[in-house]
Amino acid sequence: MNRKTSMSYIDLLAWYTENKNKLEGCRIDNIFKIEGLSAYLLKLYCRGEYKNLVLEPGKRIHFTKYERQKDSTAEVTVLRELLRDRIIKDISILGTERIIKILASEKIIYLELLPRGLMVITDENNKVLFSTEYKEFKDRTIKLGLTYTPPPPLNPPTKEEIDKLLKKGNLSRILGIPQELAEALKLYATNEQELEEAKKKIEELLRKISSGNFDKCLIKDTTVLPVKIEGCIEMESYNDALDEFFTAEERSLIKSEIDKKLEEERKKLEKTIEETKRQIEDYEKKAEELRSIAQIIVANYETVNSLLSQSGKRNPFKTTINGIEVELDPSLSVYKNSSKYFDMAKEYVEKAKRAREVLEDLQRKMRDLENQILERKEEIIVASRKKEWYEKYHWTITRNGFLVIAGRDIDQNESIVRKLLEDKDIFFHSDIQGAAATVLKTNGKEPKEEDLLDAATISACYSKAWKAGMAAIDVFWVYGEQVSKTPPSGEYLKKGSFMIYGKKNYIKNVRLQLAIGLIKSEEGLKVMTGNIDNVSSKTDTYVVISPGDDDPSKLADKIIKYFYEKFGIKGLRALKEDIIREIPGKSKLLMKKIKA
Repeated sequence: MNRKTSMSYIDLLAWYTENKNKLEGCRIDNIFKIEGLSAYLLKLYCRGEYKNLVLEPGKRIHFTKYERQKDSTAEVTVLRELLRDRIIKDISILGTERIIKILASEKIIYLELLPRGLMVITDENNKVLFSTEYKEFKDRTIKLGLTYTPPPPLNPPTKEEIDKLLKKGNLSRILGIPQELAEALKLYATNEQELEEAKKKIEELLRKISSGNFDKCLIKDTTVLPVKIEGCIEMESYNDALDEFFTAEERSLIKSEIDKKLEEERKKLEKTIEETKRQIEDYEKKAEELRSIAQIIVANYETVNSLLSQSGKRNPFKTTINGIEVELDPSLSVYKNSSKYFDMAKEYVEKAKRAREVLEDLQRKMRDLENQILERKEEIIVASRKKEWYEKYHWTITRNGFLVIAGRDIDQNESIVRKLLEDKDIFFHSDIQGAAATVLKTNGKEPKEEDLLDAATISACYSKAWKAGMAAIDVFWVYGEQVSKTPPSGEYLKKGSFMIYGKKNYIKNVRLQLAIGLIKSEEGLKVMTGNIDNVSSKTDTYVVISPGDDDPSKLADKIIKYFYEKFGIKGLRALKEDIIREIPGKSKLLMKKIKA
């Protein structure tokens, strides 16, 4: 079976059918370039939650659950100016082509999944404002200010071509579908009648896909199909199947490219190091030869003195002493002739010394490069981890295994209470206006006091108390059944506000100290926050922060450096954004582990 290299029209139709409604109404929060690829990541805010959409011209479009290393390049700056904060109003496929059109307020995104396809941004009149490539093609021209023209459709095969393809049993080109799909459907045709039957099967498949009635089949390292075949993994969604397939391919490609680039650098360094070593050997050998000549001259004083006095020459001349060729200067004494060779030997000793310094510098660069190779490989592993559903919120796992989630903003606060808070769950809120709605999911079990404190710490740290620089704050908790979005008659509840009925239970003086730890899982490293006792019970790899003066980005750099120097953990640059997202505001790093 052929390996998929890009989404087919059928893949695109399946993805579009499944995700059109999910995409429309989303706000484009930010845009990044995926490091090492000609692909882009749109961070979208969709009905109370963030989603990441991958757009790769000539290849794919899908939401992703995986983290990636991101670049902010000059072209990304342009894309942000054009697209940031725009609402996706509509999404459509151009005819039966592999081109998707996304209307984002007054801007239009065209993503071409055809070979050599582009991503083009236009205004509402289809005038080009940005393209991943500006070029005069055979059938169209893509330039700033010109009207966008999609690639022309492929001409259908002629009768003669169809006959030839039928003889070869190649229905893929005739039907306009991937070869692997033709194989999966077991399509067979050697004449026009059988060909018509095959076409009907494809038409039936397209109808099923358009109605949402299709399979989501992943064949690892090979393809994704909307039909079930033996050996395929049935995924929850077609998007998940595409995400798994292309992310695995992407990881392999980036690793290969990084390995290739770093290997080339290493080979260049190795060659330079070997040349420098040979140079040092040559210099030392030359110095030794010159010292030997100097010693021969002194050891044969009478012979040399006689040669100098009897030579009758004014210019230096060569002679042989003890089988060694020696150049003597008749204007100098025996000792000065010897001294001249000693001085020349010193020059080569100095050259060897300087070359050794160069060698040490090259060897240091080689060590740095070896570390960089290891670092980059670790970054790929760290960056490609699949995130759990709850990681879109602030979260922790308490000492006894209860999940705690807290909203990052008003929309998430609203979503948590409306959709995720159940009657027996426990709702926490700091005793201050402006705090995260925090929920401990009980799953019908009874949490202990230490679990309540673990959740209360999340509520306290992700409140305005942190930004106010407070040392501690009271936190109250109630059961989910005591929380309501329904206000008393005649009153109005603004977004993110809730009614609390019945008795509030208080946890006094919850300290504003937050531990940030690295938790190892089968998928890789993830960042977990919580109070010190909780995080330290799960990992030794953690730091503690409190309200301070460092902005989150600067503090994240300090944390990454600390984890590297203290624990030798590589690849954490890929987790910087995750760490920043868990820092409540301006903070300081408490390097020593502190027990509450």
